[in-house]
Amino acid sequence: MLDEVPWQALGVLTPSSLLGLAIWLILTGRLVAKCLYDVMVKVKEPWRSAAETQKETNAVQARTIEKQTMVGESVIKVMGAVQQARDGDPV
Repeated sequence: MLDEVPWQALGVLTPSSLLGLAIWLILTGRLVAKCLYDVMVKVKEPWRSAAETQKETNAVQARTIEKQTMVGESVIKVMGAVQQARDGDPV
């Protein structure tokens, strides 16, 4: 962000143009008060922890689904073998 500012031009700027630059920075959201920044950081923290909790929950669910899929495949194989044995077909 600071790389975008032409620092060489600041020496020739008038006070009114510096004021205009400050107003432009405020209106574009690049310059905010520290108290507002602190509030934004405090509000963001619960969302971050909720997102991390959700991420952990999703990982646990993915592992559980994978285990259930393996069990389901085993059940299908066993039931197929039972049906073949019942029908008298060799396995």
